[in-house]
Amino acid sequence: MKKLVLLLLAFLSLQLSAQELKLKKGAVVDNIKVGDSLPYSFSLLLPSNFTVNKKWPVVFIVDYNNREKQVIRLMASIAEEKGYILAASNNLNDTISISKNILAFTKTFNSVVGMLPIDENQIYTTGFNRAGRLASTIPAFISNIDGVLSYSSTVGNIEIINVKKPYQYIGIVSGYNFNYTEMLANKELLNKLKIPNQLLIEESRNNWPSTNNLATALDLFKMSAMAKGNLAVDSLFINNNYNTTLTTINNLVAANKLKKAKNLIDQTIMVYKPFKKIDSLKDKSNALRKNKIYKSLKRAENNVWFKEQSLKNDFAYYVEEDAYTHNFNNLGWWAHQTKEIDKFKNSTNQEQQKMGYRLEGYLVALTNDYIDTVLAEKNTDYDALSFLYMLKTIIAPKDYDPYLKIISLSAKNNDFGTSIFYLEELLKNGYTDADKLYNLESTTLLKLTPEYNALIEKYLKKGRYILKE
Repeated sequence: MKKLVLLLLAFLSLQLSAQELKLKKGAVVDNIKVGDSLPYSFSLLLPSNFTVNKKWPVVFIVDYNNREKQVIRLMASIAEEKGYILAASNNLNDTISISKNILAFTKTFNSVVGMLPIDENQIYTTGFNRAGRLASTIPAFISNIDGVLSYSSTVGNIEIINVKKPYQYIGIVSGYNFNYTEMLANKELLNKLKIPNQLLIEESRNNWPSTNNLATALDLFKMSAMAKGNLAVDSLFINNNYNTTLTTINNLVAANKLKKAKNLIDQTIMVYKPFKKIDSLKDKSNALRKNKIYKSLKRAENNVWFKEQSLKNDFAYYVEEDAYTHNFNNLGWWAHQTKEIDKFKNSTNQEQQKMGYRLEGYLVALTNDYIDTVLAEKNTDYDALSFLYMLKTIIAPKDYDPYLKIISLSAKNNDFGTSIFYLEELLKNGYTDADKLYNLESTTLLKLTPEYNALIEKYLKKGRYILKE
């Protein structure tokens, strides 16, 4: 049975409740109140060997709309293994301003630092996807953040990083993710600014980072603290990690995965330079750079990136142009583009395959951004909105919400023909919620039509207003 830790919240200046709070070790505790009179709360995970007799590193999880609970559970086993406290504000939201999100985060930060024995030289933030930009912005407002871990997101604003006291930046991204090329460019910019950083590449198309890369990131934070003199150097820890990395490098070279090998060598040089002589690694990096196979792989990669950037530029131009000119006639061209993207995705060439998935993700994100922009305008352009929803059904046919939006918008304009067309497309793609179809906004007359009911009856056997012959 897990032991309970009794923590006395004595920091009234931080507006914490002056009562005893029972926290389980080794388990996530949700909805801990910042203060009795404040609408802020956070989730917390203490390692099972937690004790108040030593100071602990902490990772503050930054995510939106209740996803922080998923992230804290994803990282729980790694935090337990590596000896980190995890904390996450429950009040962050991507629909509110940065300043309000920073305020909510600060409430959690002050509460955790005030109530627990935190090592002030090992405080980190992490954010996934869009929240990664907020995680990398927070150090501009809270100066003693020592590192940022960001998954699939670039630095929010490089200009506000204190280059005299930069934090350690670690990015994780999949080669299939549409932010992949941006994160590579982000790394180059951080290098030019001499801001310490590493980029870990995921090989799968999963929406979440692997536990291996999360564990590596926490180890990199620990080594960064040692290099800065904020933590005693653990030679055994350094040597074990170094030898494991050398084995991985040798295996990659043996398998002719030379791009991955060189990237890992260059990263290893940066990480272990404060602790070891790395001349042999520099020689190995230079040898790979001159290798014919490596050069060929880099040329192929550069050719793919050039084509990808060209297509992204086209997509960015035509989405805006077609939306604001209400160019519904160009939906056929967009359908053709998705077929071309599918060809890339199904290519036997892995670089082209990854490009296909990146282009698909980019087009979905771009369309979503324009939808948000139109909805935020004072006078909503419903024709532009309709075009964007129609485009979304082409590029993401299994995302059902745009179909429902078109059905509702078209019915509102008495364009029942369009509503019926998108209803059938929706049902063809596997939609099954008949109750929602009969409760859509602005469909009072539409849902009484024989065509609407006949389609729901045909695909779902749940037509409500079927005329008996």
